Amino acid sequence: MAVTLPIEVYEALEKTMEHDDAKRVIKAFETTISDLTEYKWKTSKDELLTEMEKRFATKADLALLELKLESKMRLYFLILVFVIILTNSKALDLLYKFLGFMK
Repeated sequence: MAVTLPIEVYEALEKTMEHDDAKRVIKAFETTISDLTEYKWKTSKDELLTEMEKRFATKADLALLELKLESKMRLYFLILVFVIILTNSKALDLLYKFLGFMK
């Protein structure tokens, strides 16, 4: 990102030093400002990406959460099935028939 200083700065420097020296000083200022701007842009971008990585879930986080939810849902399903079987007498009779306890 090239930076250009206003002509007034160049003219003010030209009054105190020679034309070539003023040109070199202005060029050095422009280069320094450009380099600092590029550096600041890169560090700001890196800081922003790091902060985003901290705040947002990654694929690994989502996969771990999915596994936890899957196991919880399986447990709740089994509990629900057992509650239905234990509270429903017809379901209990059917279970006994399947297992061979009753004829």
